[in-house]
Amino acid sequence: MVDDTRTHAPWLYVGTILLLKIGFRMLDIRIPILSIREPYATLIIEGKKDIELRSWKSPEWIRDFYIHVPTIADLEKCKKYNIIPSPPRTVIGMAQVIEVKEYTNSKDFVQDYQRHHCKSYKYNYGFILDKVKKVEPHIKYIPGKRFFFFIR
Repeated sequence: MVDDTRTHAPWLYVGTILLLKIGFRMLDIRIPILSIREPYATLIIEGKKDIELRSWKSPEWIRDFYIHVPTIADLEKCKKYNIIPSPPRTVIGMAQVIEVKEYTNSKDFVQDYQRHHCKSYKYNYGFILDKVKKVEPHIKYIPGKRFFFFIR
């Protein structure tokens, strides 16, 4: 008899990397996930936004991360940017944090407006992003969290 439990398991080991099977996609569970509201998640994927703003500093060990669309979208801003929101609770892409910029004054913040698309100076840190990739098909039904998180 053939042991076929590995083909039906929701996870898979590739070398020492544990992957979680979600639908038809495999998700590397070592890579953190960050929830980003629409339309900003799509703007990042389309290359129109390369700074993600937060009130907290990214841990230095975080480089690559998955881009997750949470349940709530800013529909007014979606109309402004002519973006159809991605389905909620989905991973739509990946990106890399190459630098964390600290905003200590409003002048620097306003100068970067075309890169982060935010008018209100209430965020202290900007994650400068690179190597953005779209994930197709989207990985669905992942509940979001406030900071970087992992699938357990």
